[in-house]
Amino acid sequence: MSQIDRNIAYNLKRIRKSRNMSLDMLAEKTGVSKSMLGQIERGESNPTVATISRIMEGIKVSFEDLIYKPEEEVVAVEKKNLSVYKEKEGEYKIQVVFPYSRDRSFELFYLEIEPECRFTGNNYGENSWLYISVYQGEIAVTLEDQQYLISEGNALRFPAFKEHVIANAGIRKAAGYLILSHGEGSN
Repeated sequence: MSQIDRNIAYNLKRIRKSRNMSLDMLAEKTGVSKSMLGQIERGESNPTVATISRIMEGIKVSFEDLIYKPEEEVVAVEKKNLSVYKEKEGEYKIQVVFPYSRDRSFELFYLEIEPECRFTGNNYGENSWLYISVYQGEIAVTLEDQQYLISEGNALRFPAFKEHVIANAGIRKAAGYLILSHGEGSN
């Protein structure tokens, strides 16, 4: 069974139960037989596009509601298990804490940058904003011709769609968190 089939099975059952519907009630609303719906929920059937369409129309859900597994309410993250987003050995490392998801409009990263090191940030697209919160050391952000110094306990927000350089401005390793927000307005 593919991941999409597993997601459809999980989501269909979750949606049906959240609406206090029996398989009979779901069959009546969708025009899909009770036995076929049961097979889909158990992951025993690979539903056709036509069947999925009838389910979507019958219970008024989007395609995405059926194919994407919703995120867990509580997610614990251990630093040792973080994947590396961007790294230059001995200079800086950016690790993904919470990656982009269709359920939220931001990503969260952990940043470590060694003294006298810097990196150029990516252009993340129009209406993207970067938040940097420093909890160790000092970080300097150069945005166009202006430089901003962020010391421990402080933060900075700036447009991530503009060219920028992030550098360690102190004499010891700097560390902090980066939040990349997508589709945000300028206010």
